[in-house]
Amino acid sequence: MDKQAINIPVNTRTVGDAKHIFEGIYVLYLEDYVHTFIKKLLYEQDYDDMTGVSVCMYGRSFEKESQNIMVVSGAVISGQAGENNFPKEMQLCTALVKLNKDRGIRFELSIKGTKVILDDFYVYYDQNEEMQNYLIDWNSKRHGEQSSKSTRRATADNAVKLGRLAQAYNKESAKVSLVWGAMNVLSLSLVVCVIAYGIISLNSYGKMKSMQESIDYCMTFVSENIENNIENNIENTEKDDAADVVKQDEAVETAAGMQEEAAEIPAQQQTVQPAEAIDAQTVETPVAAAQPEAHESQAPQPIQSINTSVPQYYVVQRGDTLGNICRNLYGDYSRIEEICKLNNLENPDNILYGQKLLLPPE
Repeated sequence: MDKQAINIPVNTRTVGDAKHIFEGIYVLYLEDYVHTFIKKLLYEQDYDDMTGVSVCMYGRSFEKESQNIMVVSGAVISGQAGENNFPKEMQLCTALVKLNKDRGIRFELSIKGTKVILDDFYVYYDQNEEMQNYLIDWNSKRHGEQSSKSTRRATADNAVKLGRLAQAYNKESAKVSLVWGAMNVLSLSLVVCVIAYGIISLNSYGKMKSMQESIDYCMTFVSENIENNIENNIENTEKDDAADVVKQDEAVETAAGMQEEAAEIPAQQQTVQPAEAIDAQTVETPVAAAQPEAHESQAPQPIQSINTSVPQYYVVQRGDTLGNICRNLYGDYSRIEEICKLNNLENPDNILYGQKLLLPPE
């Protein structure tokens, strides 16, 4: 076989099992007219199916990737002159062509004394005019008809048209196959992306869950601290208010004691003076002196305002209204608007039990 660099036909179709072709040592490519010629020999029962018919095949052969490639562009029945029909091609081998058990074409090739059986091969389209003309002559002789040159030319034209149609069909098939392959690749890519996204989501789920737990813990800690601070502020305010009340009570008791002492002094002087012969002026003098003390003892009267001093904060009790709170602390309702502004209250009646109100100073 020649080892020259010959391109493998591109526009092909598979006859049989492509896997067997790929794994075989010999790979056979038949031109479409050669394939048509061999089918006519076998399927029109000109020859016995079991015996078959011997055919000489012409074309080129070469080796590629440890395979022997045979590209057959012409074939004639053995015993008939083929050199005149295919002057540019070389004789490759002689093949016994018959039908196999599946009614498919079987080639029994004799190559250098070796018998090779092929049930699977390729068919390619090349518009081989030499094989086309031979096929026309063979048909004419087989039916005993001598066709004129015009009839022969018309038949050849029809054959060329059929060949072109077959080529166009195979090209469209190739385009469809290409588009279908691209769609399969895109679909596979989409599936891979979905699987990858699922894997990433599963891996990230644990991290997201731990992050959520950390956030919940922080929020719980912050809310507990806020509640504790509010409770401590309320307790401190209540303690301060209680201390202020105690101080006010002590101041009131002190003032009351001073008033009692001032009231006792004139009574004692009035019981002592009549027993002695003392001038009215001398009596009036201690009394007059004692009177300022009595007035001074009444000076703590303003301390009563300490009892009514307003605390900085007020905790709303059950049944309280803003009007009642303002009246109890300030004696009237004039400070309601100030309390609303300090505590951002749009509605004076919108206060809640336990709410801590900031109070304006007196």
